[in-house]
Amino acid sequence: MPRLFVHFTFLLFTLTALSGLWMRLHPFYPGSTFTYTNVMHGHSHLAILGWAFMGTFLIFLTLFWKSIKQKKQATVLTVTLFIMSVFMFASFIYQGYGVISIIFSTLHILVEFWAALFMYRQTRRMQQIPYVGRLFINGALIALLISAIGPFSLGFISASGLRNNPIFDMAIYFYLHFQYNGWLSLMLIGLFIIVLHRRKIPFQHMWVKIAFWFYFVALFPGYLLSILWSDIGNSGSILADIGSIGQWIGVVCLVFAFKEIWVYLYKQAHEITIVSLWITFFLLIVKSTMELGLISPTMADLVYQTRSIIIGYLHFTLLGFISIFILTQYQLTKIIHTKKKQMQSGMIIFLIGFFLNELFLFGDGLARWCGLGPIPYAPQGLLGVSVLLVIGIVMMWLAFFRQKKLRL
Repeated sequence: MPRLFVHFTFLLFTLTALSGLWMRLHPFYPGSTFTYTNVMHGHSHLAILGWAFMGTFLIFLTLFWKSIKQKKQATVLTVTLFIMSVFMFASFIYQGYGVISIIFSTLHILVEFWAALFMYRQTRRMQQIPYVGRLFINGALIALLISAIGPFSLGFISASGLRNNPIFDMAIYFYLHFQYNGWLSLMLIGLFIIVLHRRKIPFQHMWVKIAFWFYFVALFPGYLLSILWSDIGNSGSILADIGSIGQWIGVVCLVFAFKEIWVYLYKQAHEITIVSLWITFFLLIVKSTMELGLISPTMADLVYQTRSIIIGYLHFTLLGFISIFILTQYQLTKIIHTKKKQMQSGMIIFLIGFFLNELFLFGDGLARWCGLGPIPYAPQGLLGVSVLLVIGIVMMWLAFFRQKKLRL
């Protein structure tokens, strides 16, 4: 697989981090050329559709590159995804939500459909994929296609004069839910199952199968958790509760199914990879438990009435669970070499930056909710954390630059 693909993902990750750093710097230097909301939209779109999508797709290509017969199509698809991501990001920076950014966002979704069809065709003919891995991958592709209902409905909603109606935000949350809780989470777990299979590391397939069906079925009513701030009635609240409980059970079953893998991984993987994987599953459990906690009206009020808590949750999911899982699988698939000190240092700095980021966001939100006011020097702390994240990502990227070859 071309090394250029890995550079694509690190460039998108770096741009995501730099735009996040710019937003943290903005309160101290408000007279900027760029509009804050424009950068915010560009940052969020690039994080999900740029870095996270490309990073996940790259792991897929790495695992199956030798078996892929349509390598030219894979190359054109990857380059197109990268170009669409960059132009989409630039258009949001330039005009926010406007004609150009909507065009590129729509084009990106169409390329995602192409990628979904490509992945499905590749996995369908590969008999060596374990059944439970195929379950998660197919479930991820279904969630990816369903997520598009959200953005495609925005045009109709706006044209109907409902731009300021709650249904507009509901459509956005629908898209986000099926992207990070559906497509990204399911695909990364499915790819991890294939990694374990390739390394001949045993796990309990039956429990993984149970985990999938609990999680996947609960994914649909679980969307209602994202819109509890709206009046969805008692029936909607009950369905939301069922969704959160089902997803939590699915996560617990999954963690239980993988309880035997650690003995084998300690013999096969570097310490930084083991630590990263422990953190990944820890974050998955905490994330699912936080969503389960929304059953409590008090907890739901804390989340939906406190902006920093919402931002903290989104970062917990995308910057934490999703991004760390991607970087961990980069290590497990030998995309990046764990023996390089610079890579190890970059990963450690990134992890420190992530945990400090969550500490400031959740701590500040909790303090405000309790009536204690904002945490002193929280903006300065978040700015420093953003610098750490950029440094960690760039160090890992530079470490990859110095690798002699890409091991597949």
